[in-house]
Amino acid sequence: MHHLDPDRLPVIRGALDRFLLNGHGLIDGLLLDDGMEVHTPPHLSAAIEKAIKPGVTIEVRGVALRDVDLVVAVAIDPPRGKRIMDEGPGKGHDKPKVADDGSRWSYEGTVERLLHGPKGNVHGVLLDDGVIVRIPPHAADALSKHLVVGRGIGVEGRWLDTPHGAVIEADSLGKDAGSVTALPKKPKPKH
Repeated sequence: MHHLDPDRLPVIRGALDRFLLNGHGLIDGLLLDDGMEVHTPPHLSAAIEKAIKPGVTIEVRGVALRDVDLVVAVAIDPPRGKRIMDEGPGKGHDKPKVADDGSRWSYEGTVERLLHGPKGNVHGVLLDDGVIVRIPPHAADALSKHLVVGRGIGVEGRWLDTPHGAVIEADSLGKDAGSVTALPKKPKPKH
């Protein structure tokens, strides 16, 4: 969204409740204290972490999506300091390499809220204990019966501890740890 003029977009104000993390442990969203979800691109993770702390009131300029409390951030104005702008990932930007020791974790929790991608699609959940579970967006429709606020879920996948909390990149999911099944495979592109 680096082509949009942030000064012509609406302003959302709120205090940062918590950072939302992707499966690599990078910040890819913010949860404000009023429940508004703000999507941010992972390439801004370091700048966001440096400029914003939980409890601080920020201004977000972005595009609000239909049917979900989500704003896709184009610019974030911290109370002090320089505006954080989405100028695109830049040259040489690659996905971070995450150490994978091959261990799988099994975990259970209760869904507190659904988490969304920049197009409003579900791509994870926040559990009531603060653990974030990430799932590939293509799997969300098939898992919709498990991805319900207030419902318990079981998950297996790669666990990652970060300074901002734990995230599980799920590869299996079910109603509890004893009933997990592998996530559906990503469909092959049609030719």
